[in-house]
Amino acid sequence: MRVFCFILATCFFVLCVTAVKATPPKEKVYVVVPSKAAPRVAFGAAQLVKNLKTWGYDAVTTADTKNIKGNIIVLHVDASKGPGKEGFLIEAADKKINITGADESGVLYGCLELLEQSKTAKKLPVNLKLQDQPEMVLRGACIGVQKPYYLPGRNVYEYPYTPEVFPWFYDKQLWIQYLDSLVANRMNSLYLWNGHPFASLVRLKDYPYAVEVDEATFKKNEEMYSFLTTEADKRGIWVIQMFYNIIVSKPFAEHHNIKTQERERPITPLIADYTRKSIAAFVEKYPNVGLMVCLGEAMEGVGPVDIE
Repeated sequence: MRVFCFILATCFFVLCVTAVKATPPKEKVYVVVPSKAAPRVAFGAAQLVKNLKTWGYDAVTTADTKNIKGNIIVLHVDASKGPGKEGFLIEAADKKINITGADESGVLYGCLELLEQSKTAKKLPVNLKLQDQPEMVLRGACIGVQKPYYLPGRNVYEYPYTPEVFPWFYDKQLWIQYLDSLVANRMNSLYLWNGHPFASLVRLKDYPYAVEVDEATFKKNEEMYSFLTTEADKRGIWVIQMFYNIIVSKPFAEHHNIKTQERERPITPLIADYTRKSIAAFVEKYPNVGLMVCLGEAMEGVGPVDIE
């Protein structure tokens, strides 16, 4: 019986060794990225490596092109070769693939397009020449950071950024999934729609009482906004914050004994100063975020006092 078990174990060992020897080594792929690559280029390279690994390649990034043997994908930014803004050119021959973007977004889109071209066969193309460019300048989605009802003690459009009112805003994994879906569809802008976001995101030296969230929430908002804008930028997405210029924060209004919004109210020096400083502080704190002002239907037909 012992002899039989020994023979069985030996056969099993031989079969395992044979199976290991029969497994071919993974094909190496080098993704060449500049040493100081922009976040969008680095993100595109990371997407290549991640997907190539799932297809069975041994994929790595490198900044050194010397002594490389095997498949090579080189990422370039060269405005003279790309078809235009956000455009790219893919040239594949033998074991070398060049992805040239007119800008960093072009390189990113070139990486994504190479994966699209290869995903069915799960194999890199041997010969390919392809160039493309988005036709629309701005392509994006709008998220309303507001509710279909009024908050207690507040008026229309008045929704501070808080975990109680907008719990989804603080879910980082959800944002990653959403941003990934945007870049997969080549969206390059994300619009956040809110009546008066400044009092949830910046603190003014001259009007410290205007902040309308507690300290813990304010810090969460700073962290989430920085996280969101950084992750969006990696994917070539420009975050644009919308606001209404006729609204002030509730604490600011209560401090000065005025209403948060009023159609017939002229634009006073106090309101003008608060609005200008809110915008300036926001731009200084989040320089890569766009601002979109909505004048609002509430200003219609009021008269010359609202021309400013």
